[in-house]
Amino acid sequence: MSFKKNKKTYKNGLLEESLMLDVYLFVAPLGKPCMRSEKVMMEFVHNVDQKVSFQIIPMLNMQLVQDYLHSNDNQSYENYNALAEDMYHLILDYKAALFQCKRDGRTFLKLMQTELNQKGIVYSQSLGSEIARQAHLDLEMFEVDRRSQLAKDSFKADQQTALEMNVTSSPSAVIFDDQADECGILVENFSDDVLQQICQDTDCPLSSSISFTHPTISFPHVL
Repeated sequence: MSFKKNKKTYKNGLLEESLMLDVYLFVAPLGKPCMRSEKVMMEFVHNVDQKVSFQIIPMLNMQLVQDYLHSNDNQSYENYNALAEDMYHLILDYKAALFQCKRDGRTFLKLMQTELNQKGIVYSQSLGSEIARQAHLDLEMFEVDRRSQLAKDSFKADQQTALEMNVTSSPSAVIFDDQADECGILVENFSDDVLQQICQDTDCPLSSSISFTHPTISFPHVL
């Protein structure tokens, strides 16, 4: 899906000119900021009144690898190529998990990120297999799918989607009202503060499309 008109970009909390809701959250496969952004967006999806089509799309490019390599989150990698390869294989594992069920795929990603980001464990193929078991995946199917051409093609399609939506940084979100797909919002450096601004900013084309009947999330303006 590409932007056509009325695009607005929120960057560092500032509005820049740019409903079942279509929500795409673009994240690097490693890093605590991405885990936090996933939690914020999942809370939003579960609390908003509107139906939401939600996808977590992992990104991989040279800049993201360099950013993680030199970040405080990195406690394990010194070599760019080793990190890039592990990120790629992690994404393929996630795609294989998604082939079985979206919910199980997200469970797999959450469990994997906990091991890698919070416990400091280095990715390995055997770790992927263990996380698949914990996520109650069909292990035989997972082992076949994780290195399949289908998983690789799905990865390439995700990177193309990021390119078409002008997503270059992580975490970023793209939100569409499916009744007005010419209107899209790109949210760079996604966080709960920026999501609050989207919901309450009357200049935002989606603010009138988002409502909370019984909110449980800690966004002050919707309590």
